[in-house]
This record gives sequence, C-alpha cells and structure tokens, in this order.
Amino acid sequence: MKVWPITMKRICVTVVTVGGVITLLGATAATTKPTGTQSDAKKLLLLTHNAFYKHQSLGSAERAVVDLGQKGGFEVTALKGYMQEADEIDLSFLSAAYLRQFDGVMMMTNGELPMTAEQKRALIDFVHDGKGFVAVHQTVVTFYTFPRFGELVGAYFAKGPIFDPTNSSKRVAVLKVEDREHPATRMLGAHWTLHDEFYQFAKEAWNPSRPDDANVGPTGHPVPIAFSRSRVNVLLSIDSDQTDFAELGSGWERGGDYPQAWYQQFGDGRSFYTSLGHRADLWQRDPLFRAHILGAIRWALSLEE
Repeated sequence: MKVWPITMKRICVTVVTVGGVITLLGATAATTKPTGTQSDAKKLLLLTHNAFYKHQSLGSAERAVVDLGQKGGFEVTALKGYMQEADEIDLSFLSAAYLRQFDGVMMMTNGELPMTAEQKRALIDFVHDGKGFVAVHQTVVTFYTFPRFGELVGAYFAKGPIFDPTNSSKRVAVLKVEDREHPATRMLGAHWTLHDEFYQFAKEAWNPSRPDDANVGPTGHPVPIAFSRSRVNVLLSIDSDQTDFAELGSGWERGGDYPQAWYQQFGDGRSFYTSLGHRADLWQRDPLFRAHILGAIRWALSLEE
C-alpha cells in the first residue's frame, strides 16, 4: 500500500486596507502527495466555501475527497473553505497563475463568492483551455450573477420543488442510470436507489417581463440560463415511474424529467456535475457514492475515459 503523507503550505494574500496599511493574510492548505510519483500525479484544487448556506456535510466531503485522492492516484489541495464564515471568505489568492499548478478544480460551494471578474474569468478559462472541473450538490446555487459559471456547471437551481428538503424524511428516490459506461456510473446497475436531497433545475431563464415567475435562486438572484439536455450528457435522472411522489406537491409527477448528474465537454476541458452529496454519511462510508465521486474526478482529470 502506498503511503500518502500530508504536507502543509501557506498561501499568502496581500490586502490593502482603507487606511493604506498593507498586511499579509494566510490561508492554510493541506495537500496530499503520493510518494515516489509526485511529479506525475494529477493535481486537484478543492473549494468548499459557502457564502449562502453552510451544509453540514462539507467537512466530511473534504476529508472524503482527500481520501479518494489517496486511493485514486491524484493530489488534493484542500483549503478548508467550509470553516470560513460567509462574511470572512477570502479567495483573493485565486488567479490564473495560481490555477496553473492544478489539473482540475472541484467545487462544493454556494452564494456569490467574493471573486473579482478577472478571477471568475480565470476559472472559466482554466477549464475551457483543457483542464477539469467537478461540481457537487449546492454548487448550482453559486454565481447567479455570472452566467458563464452556469454554463460551466450546466444548470442553476431555482426556487422550485426539492425532493426531501434537507433530507429530513429520508425519502427514497429511484435513480435511472442513463449511461453505464462513464467512470462515474459504470459501477452501478440499471437503477440506484437511495435517499438524499435532490434538486430540480431551472428550465427557463428569468424573464423581467414576468417578475413573479419562480426562476429566481434562493439567494434572490434571477436565473440567467436554463438547463437543457442538449448541452450536456445526462448520467443519472430520477425515475419518475418508479419513485413515489405522493404528498410532495406540485412539480413532481409521473413521466417528468429530473436529471441529477451529467457531464460535458467545455471547450477543450471537461465538466461534471452531480446533485448528490447533501448527506454527510454518503461521503463518510457509502461505497457506491464514493465510487461515483471518484469516477467523476478521475474522468475530469483525464485519468479515465
């Protein structure tokens, strides 16, 4: 068995205050590095900063991804962004130059993160120019004010129905596996039955002539683009013929189309999204879910086809 030691590095950020005083702020990052093949291993940056609502699974998710990197042959730089409060998030170190050291970025984020227009463009260009991107669960509630990010992820969440909000009822959904060849789903059968918090995605962009429409995100920002199967390759969807929608109210119906995971080529790069991951225990010990995430990351990093 390979030993994957954890090393610590300090990222320094220069901040100019109103009074003109320059200070240095540090963000500690834990990077897992395999012994023997450090120069060959793909490198993944993990961002878990939540500017809107802090999910309880974030710590478990970050630890799981680090562990999956050890088993999956890639380095993970984890910034513990989930430990920062919304009004204290510091991403000022993130730049095109900083991103060049990585082969992929994974995000489990939400809200309007404090990034400049230049930083946002750097992230888009990073993937578009040939790198990998993995987005999980609440990341569809990120950057409503930057439509290119929605194109990168593939969708935004709108104020629409949620299947088992916060997973409080442990309500089971039957997922239809639409593609069993992709690394993120090839470990699955024709169906995958589990309980989690599942989303629906905006099917229309917000129309200012219809301001009362529901195509607004939970952050209060209008949804700038709609989800379309024509732009992505769907891997998982809720099987609306086998899933019990009783007492869920409007928005969930037999015969409905409810995609939950997909991938796409984004320019010369690769982008993947899964709505799964609300539950901490999925990250901690569910073998199918962890294999799903591992396959997604390895595909995004071009380690698997």
